[in-house]
Amino acid sequence: MLGVLVFAMTLEVGGAALITWLTWRAANGSLPRNRLAGVRTSITLSSDEAWRLSHRAALRPTIISAIATVTWAAISISVEPLRTPAAVLVAAGLLVGGALLSIPAAHRAVRRSSQAS
Repeated sequence: MLGVLVFAMTLEVGGAALITWLTWRAANGSLPRNRLAGVRTSITLSSDEAWRLSHRAALRPTIISAIATVTWAAISISVEPLRTPAAVLVAAGLLVGGALLSIPAAHRAVRRSSQAS
């Protein structure tokens, strides 16, 4: 059972790293606007500037959720009573929750920018 848990948590940690890396690349302009990776909504895809602004704002909740996911994965593997399938679901929830929280942050940043113009 431990091997399966370690494998599943490794996937969660890898997902957290990938999402953070993609968000960081979009925030600094090295990941152009696209329909495959990043925060893809009509607001974030409306312009190159909106894409960068939105991902800069999304970076903080993304990093926080990645840190929480990695921390939870390490604790779940280390503490025997937490070595359950539910621990993997919690890690997934942390990762998805961070992604979902990044959307309103991204939208607020674009709206603030358009109001300031």
